[in-house]
Amino acid sequence: MTSSGRLAALGTSPRAIMHHYDLPEDFFRLWLGPDMVYSCGWWEIGDQSGALAQAQERKLDFFADHLGVRGSRVLDVGCGWGALLERFVRVHGAASGVGLTLSPGQAGFAARRNVAGVSYLQQNWADHEPSVPYDAITCIEATEHFASDRLSPDEKVEVYRAFFERAASWLAPGGRMGLQAICLDNVGHAGSRPGQGPFSDLISNDIFPESMSASLSELVLGWETHFELAEFVDHPWHYRRTFRAWALAYREQEALARALVGPEACRAYARYFAAGEAIFRLREQSLYRVILTKRPQPKVWAVMTRPSDIPLEPAPDGGPGGASAGAVRSHYDVSNSFYELWLGPSMMYSSAMWADAGDRTDLERAQQRKIDFFAAKVLAGSGPRRVLDVGCGWGETLRRLAEEHQVTDAVGLTLSRAQVDYLAQRPVAGACIRLEDWNDHRPDGPYDAIFSFGAFEHFARDGTSGPQRVTGYRRFFGSCMEWLAPGGRLALETIAHDGAPDTDAPLGRGPLGDFVLNLYPESLCPHLGEIVLGFEPYFELEVLRSDPGDFARTCRAWLTALREHEQEATAAVGEQVVRAFRRYLAASEIQFRTRTVTNYRLVLHRRPGVRV
Repeated sequence: MTSSGRLAALGTSPRAIMHHYDLPEDFFRLWLGPDMVYSCGWWEIGDQSGALAQAQERKLDFFADHLGVRGSRVLDVGCGWGALLERFVRVHGAASGVGLTLSPGQAGFAARRNVAGVSYLQQNWADHEPSVPYDAITCIEATEHFASDRLSPDEKVEVYRAFFERAASWLAPGGRMGLQAICLDNVGHAGSRPGQGPFSDLISNDIFPESMSASLSELVLGWETHFELAEFVDHPWHYRRTFRAWALAYREQEALARALVGPEACRAYARYFAAGEAIFRLREQSLYRVILTKRPQPKVWAVMTRPSDIPLEPAPDGGPGGASAGAVRSHYDVSNSFYELWLGPSMMYSSAMWADAGDRTDLERAQQRKIDFFAAKVLAGSGPRRVLDVGCGWGETLRRLAEEHQVTDAVGLTLSRAQVDYLAQRPVAGACIRLEDWNDHRPDGPYDAIFSFGAFEHFARDGTSGPQRVTGYRRFFGSCMEWLAPGGRLALETIAHDGAPDTDAPLGRGPLGDFVLNLYPESLCPHLGEIVLGFEPYFELEVLRSDPGDFARTCRAWLTALREHEQEATAAVGEQVVRAFRRYLAASEIQFRTRTVTNYRLVLHRRPGVRV
């Protein structure tokens, strides 16, 4: 069997696809509406009109806008009945398009739309060989059919890696992919297999036989080699609204539906709409919308991590630790007065947040905006809150939370004696600052929220492999889950290796990257797949942002301030240290601007229980 034939055989079979999609067109039109869009719509908060057609158009417009399809050649993988390409061409000015489907009924319906420059193929993605490159690719709720329910998580990752590798080869340089994916969330791979519950049995047996959703980590492990993350949104409630809209439309036309497909199929679909709404209400599955950009060059891995490489239970000895307290202090205990010269009054040593490239906000306000952004996401409701700040630095996050966000009880952890001394002289109301490693933390009671900005880079040691790093990250996320009250959230910001190669040896990530790491002995930035593998058993993902531009601008602001105060800085720490920090800040800015590294911002919601 050819490579393409093997990949095609690992997915949902054409027979199973036709079992679902080749019911009469008029049956689907009863509840999908005349545009025949069979995927989650985009609903506005507070929109009570329930206008399904507008929600579907809004979804298609989101992808058209973020992919920049005007004048472009577009491939739609899993094109359904062809609505996406029709709207891309007729409304958004796409030049041409190709749609792929395994359903002869869908291919025929889509062709009858008669859209100039658009053709439809009854073809598996694994067999596709374009004649010229595409500028953009869409894949809207098709990945669920790429790996069948008989595959293991490792086998699913193999399929997704092959798909994203081929997708990258089809794209012109700088091309983009729009992905909308149903992913396993509060139920894991084993729990979603046939025989594991009424919802999974209904979907697997009666609606989508052989198909299997991915976990988010499986998709990230698939795309990270060939694509950068540009945009990510988590919209499970949008699918609740969509299933409700389908159910209401279906009930109004149930007599016609029974005449078209018979009473047994009619009952199955009524149950399917109810089950679908329940699945997303419970977050057994979630709905992610993702924009990816083709990397200039594929990312190089020392170890291609697989899900099975990571034990859920930590090793008896705890596994490799992160940077030692001495290594952390060698950077942060240089001199408080030195850092004050270029960090500014807030002493925030993590990325600020600007509204856009033209935002003229100063550094201090941009730092406050970042704290406020996270506070709005993780501090639900009103009234006093108890929070933990892991890697609290010089205390500005806790200070603003106390002054602006009703945090009355807080604990800050740091390994820096200089930071503890600084906060002893400038105490934060209601905050207890501890010289303590998070591994040793034993809280007096549950926290409502946890913040951690710029500390995650110290949680795995340079020279370790991806699986070893993920084991350490899982220890951190598992601890956070234990420390949080039910429904609590974690706000996390971390620098991550994006285009930089992976290596399980010390340094080795290029001259700029290695120079930066020399100022952070033993520390190491994660890869996105490692972060997701780390939190996935313990947390739901609510926010994921990749904001390298914000950190590039922050580094520029710091470097400018250091140059303005170079004489005072030299008097405080000496010429050699000042020169090293100038080079480090300049190298860091370049790496963020070239996306060798990026800055990820995440908001995570504590799961009801550990996901296996």
